[in-house]
Amino acid sequence: MLFRSPEDLGFDPNQVTPGWVGFTATAVVAGVIILLLFDFFRRVSRINDRADARERLEAELEAAEREAAERDTQARAAGEASEDADRGGAPATVEPLEADRDRPGAAG
Repeated sequence: MLFRSPEDLGFDPNQVTPGWVGFTATAVVAGVIILLLFDFFRRVSRINDRADARERLEAELEAAEREAAERDTQARAAGEASEDADRGGAPATVEPLEADRDRPGAAG
């Protein structure tokens, strides 16, 4: 006979508890899960911090490149104006902006 009935075992199966061994095993598993969750959140926050830092660096580099391009454009414009003045040509005139036309002392 492979299986015994509860009456053959000599105890009530509804009264059986896992005891201190079951409690200890459950507590250890719960502790490991809590430690894994702390580790998980630490790693996720580290990944997010690195992504934020990378985005800030990329934005700074992009701003620096834009600023350098603007300086190059201004330097070229200044160089062309000085070449015109060296050749005896008149400097290029710039029309005032629409908002500046109404301002006192604005040319044009």
